[in-house]
Amino acid sequence: MIAWIRKSLVVLVALFTWAVADQVHGQLADEVKEMFERLVDDVDQDLSAKFKRAIKKNTATIEFTPEQFRRFRDHPANPFDGLNEVDAEDGGGNIALKFELPSIRHRKLNPRERQVSEQLSEFTPVISTASASTVGIFRNDKQVSLGIVVDASGLILTKASEVDTEKELTCRLPNGKRIPIQLIRTDERNDVAMMSVDVKQSGVLQPVRWSEHQPLLGSFIVIPGFDGKAIAWGSYSSNVRSTVSGEQAFLGVQPQTTSQGVLVSDIKPGSASHAAGLRDGDVVTKIAGQTIKDVADLVHLIRSKRPGDRVEITFSRKGIDRTAIAELSGRRLSGERAARFKMMSRLGAIPSRRADGFPAIFQHDAPLFPEQCGGPICDLDGNVIGMNIARNGRAASYAIPAKFVQTLVESLINRSDLAQRQDKPVLTQSK
Repeated sequence: MIAWIRKSLVVLVALFTWAVADQVHGQLADEVKEMFERLVDDVDQDLSAKFKRAIKKNTATIEFTPEQFRRFRDHPANPFDGLNEVDAEDGGGNIALKFELPSIRHRKLNPRERQVSEQLSEFTPVISTASASTVGIFRNDKQVSLGIVVDASGLILTKASEVDTEKELTCRLPNGKRIPIQLIRTDERNDVAMMSVDVKQSGVLQPVRWSEHQPLLGSFIVIPGFDGKAIAWGSYSSNVRSTVSGEQAFLGVQPQTTSQGVLVSDIKPGSASHAAGLRDGDVVTKIAGQTIKDVADLVHLIRSKRPGDRVEITFSRKGIDRTAIAELSGRRLSGERAARFKMMSRLGAIPSRRADGFPAIFQHDAPLFPEQCGGPICDLDGNVIGMNIARNGRAASYAIPAKFVQTLVESLINRSDLAQRQDKPVLTQSK
């Protein structure tokens, strides 16, 4: 997979071509359209208008003046370094760029990659129970998301931002039936939607059974589909945390693993670590009572906290053990660094329409497409440990932990509504 990512970066630059205006044409592929939609929010108003016009005209070609081209080339949201080779001198005429992306969806997998069908088939017995509670949600013949059966009365949970409520949707059940599905209500903060199907048409539905435990870091996870087959597998790579802007806990140190613990440096005035009394050269051995053996221990523990949390830190300074209380701050990237990081992290993947800003998620590295979010995620014992909510980038997918999903389900279900809903469920919103 790493080799493919590296190759895709080269191909992206190679296919990002230029020519005299009106000599380059091309329809707008879905992946390129999604990229344009994200650039609209990241670049300045003048450049944004260019991408909006291309979306409206369904074209992959955008014409720039030399000055506009230079602004786009040098903008932090532009990840294409190869544009430096384009002659953009004033007086040389306008420049037309044709945007193309390699086919991520339809590329041929290397037999040694872990997502090949032969390897995924080994997980069929593991995900059999969870798959029986998984559905596919379609608009016409195009899958838009997965869903989870949460109640035998026909209630299904899915990813809200992938569901267009103004168009008719159908639900593909584990038994192969395709029946209409309707939206009841949404929770915008968590990007989840409660939907329903008519049990008279669906027949008996098997509600999901949530796990009470989260796996250990590094444990393998697997993603069930609605057809009894595994979609992908990967590793559980972070503890539960928030990705809402400003809610990422941050200590403010440069850590380095040593035989005694984690040596910290680059402590700046104003950081949480400096306010707690830490100084360059201190060796952290415990945080919140947990032993810190290496950098991974420190990072995972801090990320499990929220800004404002107070943690006790045990550290050694010149051989003398000390303790301090640190009030964790919130980490924010500057606008330019955030834009650049966001674009670079999405190369080699197709991110979800909404890919960030969730109150409580854990991260894993199973590669998903946006339409494969909304369904369950299992450990290797088949326990459902959460609901996939987003593909964030080439190395990260996000899932809401099972306990948090259960709380959301309870808040979305209004028993009086359930007693009354027949053919016309009432659409409401919970924020």
